[in-house]
Amino acid sequence: MNLKDHLEKLPYFYEVAKLGSMKKASEAIFITQPSLTKSIKSLEESIGKELFIRLPRGVALTKEGELLFEFCHELFHSVSNIERRLLHPLDPHAGEIRVGTYDSIAAYFWPGFLKVFLKKYPRINLELTTGRSEDIQKKLEQGELDAILIVAPRASKDLILKPIMQDSFFLYEASKFKEPEEGAPIIYMPSAFTGKLLQEDQGLAQLLSERKLYKTSSLETVKELALGGIGQGLLPSNVAAPLLAKKRFKKVKTKKLSSNGVAPHEIGFAYHRTGEHSSLIQLLESEIKQSLN
Repeated sequence: MNLKDHLEKLPYFYEVAKLGSMKKASEAIFITQPSLTKSIKSLEESIGKELFIRLPRGVALTKEGELLFEFCHELFHSVSNIERRLLHPLDPHAGEIRVGTYDSIAAYFWPGFLKVFLKKYPRINLELTTGRSEDIQKKLEQGELDAILIVAPRASKDLILKPIMQDSFFLYEASKFKEPEEGAPIIYMPSAFTGKLLQEDQGLAQLLSERKLYKTSSLETVKELALGGIGQGLLPSNVAAPLLAKKRFKKVKTKKLSSNGVAPHEIGFAYHRTGEHSSLIQLLESEIKQSLN
């Protein structure tokens, strides 16, 4: 094995592993596909192990490839942080961290948090990516992110999961909204309410069966439509909290829904095991916990 003589090929390997395709990787790093294939083959020969399983469409990592991918993820992130630390050697809180989060918390939590966090730690470069929780976790697993704050992160042998807080859905309406006699339309995001939940929560199922429904694909849309007086929105308490504080929202009381809310869920912080000793990840986790609890 003579890996040290082929270190310049590791970025090529890392890009192929992330994208799962020689073609896509060659386009991303501006190299011809034959040259990229030759570099990967040379790297495999130097290690004496195959790193990829060639599939009809794309490639998948072998066990050895997964090990090398984890190493590359840690290596490239460390290089980025070393560069920043060399520029600011006296500041222990200097570096770069890529964070992923789901859309609704990006709107109500991150603006205020980042304003305080980046003022407190000006030499930390934080790159924020938003999307659906399942997509964000996939990006973490693929090495595209360093840490995530999402709803109900899935257990994974490669990730460390830390519960941050619990939340539930409640019914809200605009402060000046007047409910019609036949009952207000319900605005909600169906993907947040599984069939199993509706079977177990008869009150919620009955409420949804009795009212006119407006279905959306995001909690932000639920919030905006409810604020616009279109109907009553089913929202997590943390999404509605800032608007309750400003008296733009009011909580709707109904006998059909539990006073403790419906669809309880956990918001969790997660990162790859390779980042277990990262001071920046530990710092971010600590600051998020203090801010949300």
